[in-house]
Amino acid sequence: MRVGIGFNADLPVPEILGHVKTAEEYGFDSYWMHEHSFGRDAISYLGAAAVSTKNIRLAVACLTPYVRYPVSLAVTMATLQETSRGRAILGLGTGFPMRLDLMGIKHDKPIAALKEAMDICRGIWTGNAQNYSGKVFSLKNVKGLVPPTQVPIYIAGWKSQMLRLAAEHADGYVAKGGESTASLKQIVGSILAASENGSKLDIAAYLLTLVAESKQAALDKARRDPFVVYMLSVQDDYLYEGTGIDPKLKKPIAENYFKGNLPGAFEAIKDEMLEAFALLGTPDQVADRVAEYLRSGLKLPILQPISMKQEDVGQVLDAGNMLIGRKM
Repeated sequence: MRVGIGFNADLPVPEILGHVKTAEEYGFDSYWMHEHSFGRDAISYLGAAAVSTKNIRLAVACLTPYVRYPVSLAVTMATLQETSRGRAILGLGTGFPMRLDLMGIKHDKPIAALKEAMDICRGIWTGNAQNYSGKVFSLKNVKGLVPPTQVPIYIAGWKSQMLRLAAEHADGYVAKGGESTASLKQIVGSILAASENGSKLDIAAYLLTLVAESKQAALDKARRDPFVVYMLSVQDDYLYEGTGIDPKLKKPIAENYFKGNLPGAFEAIKDEMLEAFALLGTPDQVADRVAEYLRSGLKLPILQPISMKQEDVGQVLDAGNMLIGRKM
């Protein structure tokens, strides 16, 4: 089966690159890099991986056309596609409105912005001069000075219009970390209902993963991880409700987290939350959870290590290696 590995930019490029080389040796399908508005940029990681690996696909999820104008997006991804010899994937999303506000960037008409960005990128990639007049972006006789190419585009975003856009115009869809099997099943159902082409869409999802000697050890470790606390604090109410968890249980976690009281936030976390939104336990238990996601319609699980400590990332890679050789 296909398995991806996903990272955020917490570690310097050389450290992540070492993990990516291991993933390629194990036969992972793809390496996905998440970009934070104010952290290290994802493309630098992927460019380094492009010249240091041979087979693993290189994906970014996600970039926003509000920050990178679509022409810039197009030539950046064309360069990565050339450097990687055809292994690039563009994950496209709107970005977090709050962070865009902090930068003074307007983010009106998000669906139009994404559709127009897709059109402009694909036009630039043909090598022909482009004229485009959209609701958000416009071009006048712009011709990219890069070799013609095409790059698969995956849409990131959970609202119905985003899912329809993915079904009708994208090559794939990528779900954020923290989706439950129930919420992912709803997403897949909406994509399939939106278009006949939905069944052909590649459905990928970041799956927050922590491997330990037992389920309880993984639960105890995840409960005290600041990233997990943040994720549970900002998780949308619809995810809690759709998973059968009272969203009111999130309140004490969020209140303590944003006050800087991490011990208080740790104590408020329930096991059911951790088990719903993450893959926790032994390699076999992680494999069982991946199987649940596959039954919900997932096609490409992207294991994202919760802890970026060397040993913990290594255990996630080893679990993925086991999955690759397993019939699910």
